[in-house]
Amino acid sequence: MDLSEYLPLFLAEATEHLQELNLAVVRLEEAPGDQATLDAIFRIAHSFKGSSATMGFQGIAALTHRMEDVLELLRGRPGGLGREAIDVLLACLDALSDAVGAIEENGSETLDPSAIIARLDALVAADGTAEAAAAAVAPAAAKPDAAGPAPVVPTHPEVLAALEAGTRVVSVEVELDDEAVMPAVRAYQVIAALGDHGQVLDSSPTNDEIDTFTGQVIVAWLATEHEDALVVSKAERVSDVRRATVRQASARAAQPVAAPVADVVVPAAPPAPATPAPAAPAAPAAGGKNHRAAASVRVDADRLDMLMHTMGELVVHRTALEALVTGSSMPGLAQAVQDVTRSSQALQAMVMQVRMIAVEAVFLRFPRVVRDLSSRLDKKVELKLVGQDTELDRTVVDALGDPMAHLVRNSLDHGLEGPDERTAAGKEPTGILEISARHSGANVLITVSDDGRGIDAARVAQRAAERGLISPDAVASIDMAAAVELLFAPGFSTAETTSDISGRGIGMDAVRTTIRELGGEVTMQSELGKGTTSIIRMPLTLAIMPALVVGVDDDPAGSRYAIPIDRIERIVDLRDVTVRSIAGRDMLLLPEGTLPLSRGSMAFGEGGDARPAHAVIVRGADRRVAVGVTRLHGQRELVTRPLPPDLNTTAAVSGAAVLAEGGIALIADCDALAEAGAPVTGQFHDQEIGIPA
Repeated sequence: MDLSEYLPLFLAEATEHLQELNLAVVRLEEAPGDQATLDAIFRIAHSFKGSSATMGFQGIAALTHRMEDVLELLRGRPGGLGREAIDVLLACLDALSDAVGAIEENGSETLDPSAIIARLDALVAADGTAEAAAAAVAPAAAKPDAAGPAPVVPTHPEVLAALEAGTRVVSVEVELDDEAVMPAVRAYQVIAALGDHGQVLDSSPTNDEIDTFTGQVIVAWLATEHEDALVVSKAERVSDVRRATVRQASARAAQPVAAPVADVVVPAAPPAPATPAPAAPAAPAAGGKNHRAAASVRVDADRLDMLMHTMGELVVHRTALEALVTGSSMPGLAQAVQDVTRSSQALQAMVMQVRMIAVEAVFLRFPRVVRDLSSRLDKKVELKLVGQDTELDRTVVDALGDPMAHLVRNSLDHGLEGPDERTAAGKEPTGILEISARHSGANVLITVSDDGRGIDAARVAQRAAERGLISPDAVASIDMAAAVELLFAPGFSTAETTSDISGRGIGMDAVRTTIRELGGEVTMQSELGKGTTSIIRMPLTLAIMPALVVGVDDDPAGSRYAIPIDRIERIVDLRDVTVRSIAGRDMLLLPEGTLPLSRGSMAFGEGGDARPAHAVIVRGADRRVAVGVTRLHGQRELVTRPLPPDLNTTAAVSGAAVLAEGGIALIADCDALAEAGAPVTGQFHDQEIGIPA
């Protein structure tokens, strides 16, 4: 059987298994007596081992099997595992994660599990209750009922031959969930799992039929001496298995069996909840079918991207159609276009919702990160995760992991103090690190905050002067806002020594660069002695964006640029305001203050001396700027595309979009506009600028 087509499914499941195991092991260290978490760890590890063996990755399967020995030992120990054992388990998960990454990269697991297996064996050997623990693995089977079902009579010659030879044979019936993904793969996994407890003499589907299997019920004849409960447990640990049933096999229907075995159904252990579980719903009515409230289907990410791109093309065509119908007098056409618009907007909202996933996918990696780093730094840290169900575009979530990891490391290394320092400052010995997410209009706000020592603006200024980022004379004038900006400067660090945690001056600038490439922004707020909060503002989705399309030159058919609507504060007619050249820059004088006026033709690299007619006031990361444009082409919904990686440009643009009429609009980078402003061309010198009517 060719399993290569199932590799993406395996990789996706493996990543989920490892993430769940990391979280559960950390949780178990905090609450050793949590039986639900222990059961979840055992179930996930067993499922991971089975799928790995099915796919032919024997190194992963062997290491996971040894992990199960330690977990079995844990089941029999009332006090749970010590820190050393937890460290070994986490080291196993790191090795498994590296192996899965190697499979994704080159198709080979490149894992030598011997060293880590030796550490696992040492843990088991060091415990005197290993035999008792191993014996306790099998849950107690239900006592046979004398009124149990009649034995099952096989017809396959190999099964009959085994029965005639006195071999114990059972029939195992496995039922898949209604929403089971790839029944053929699940059938293969079930039969392979049963093979761990004996010899599979016959099955339905057979080996020749398994590739095309689309049913829900798998039946296997198993020659085994293992208890029925173990066989059931093994089968039910395969993903998407609803239940498994074992019946004794008999060579002749009329021949009584000494001890008929009743159906044994052992439900799989539920996963441990991350938060207190809500009250259980009422049981379904007798005889009713208990459907799951929500079903999910794995879809390849490339297909989702293609679906979004196609939806984007539909948006472009819809916009063109709406423009054409404006000048038409055909009866009924306007109503038909309205109906198409309404339906396409509903479809657009649905497609965008399909791309949305919870930020929990990023958040769940941090309990392990905090656990490891706090141990290395000898700090006590309480991690709080808030708003894990907040949804964000999949592309954004995938890219958020590294920037957020750096912010978390900064909080642990630079922000939070050690227990003695906190006690001396009148704080609790345990520091608080909170990671939260929430919706804010068309954006998502993600914050990483700590109650640590905060940013020392004077120390930051002194370090910046030592590194030549500012002059020594400017040190005294650096306030908290300026100090925060210095932290984002390339190569800047306040650490006295470098380590693999921080101190090399490559981090905060990379965080800002990554977030801006995604169309977001990152800011920091801090109070000395109270703590620091890093705030990431991200758009809900990157694929379809409402924007204002503008022109920046004198040619009505010239280049067009798109400014994201959520970055625009307002639009000013330059005939109604005063513009002056002050200290070498064009400045827009408004009732609430003065703003730099950046000529769009210069900021976007057009050149020329076109005089703007309007100023679009946009918001950057930490400041505002007025962008002068010659004309406003109106608001559009645009399908964004990244710029080619080999495009060399210094213009303040971050992407592109195809307009309904077939032209191209470049997406304005509002952060770059706000930072750079626009130098005066030399045409105006400290005088009022006249804007022609």
